[in-house]
Amino acid sequence: MFLTICVLFLSQVEDVVGCHIEDAITFWAQGISRCNDLLKLSCALAEACPRANAIFGKPDFSKIYGGCFSEDRCWYRCMVQQVINNEKCQVLYIDYGNSEVLNRSEIVEIPANLQCPSVAKKYRLWGLRIPADQNLNMFDQVSDRF
Repeated sequence: MFLTICVLFLSQVEDVVGCHIEDAITFWAQGISRCNDLLKLSCALAEACPRANAIFGKPDFSKIYGGCFSEDRCWYRCMVQQVINNEKCQVLYIDYGNSEVLNRSEIVEIPANLQCPSVAKKYRLWGLRIPADQNLNMFDQVSDRF
């Protein structure tokens, strides 16, 4: 389920589609005008990633890789956030905002033409804060429905 949101940037308005909720005030969204970019990226990744080399050695935290998402087994662009051990890394899917732990064999090098800026952007609702003593479990339950 996607949530369509209108985001105001000082004097500019952009229509976006919410794609991942981090907490009660932080979410990731994609500009509606970028839907064709996502389609092109998906097609290019589906072609390039299955025959690409898995990452070897220490991953470059500033580089974009292809990651095989565990839920649908499709390829998406990702960045390594943390090396868990010799076999696993935590990745952030840069075009959607979600993250997960992947085996190194599921993280591959992608061509230079796919090393472009992310489609999704991270947003935070202005003027709101989560109290330090707030139980965040109820927010996790809500975000699991999206």
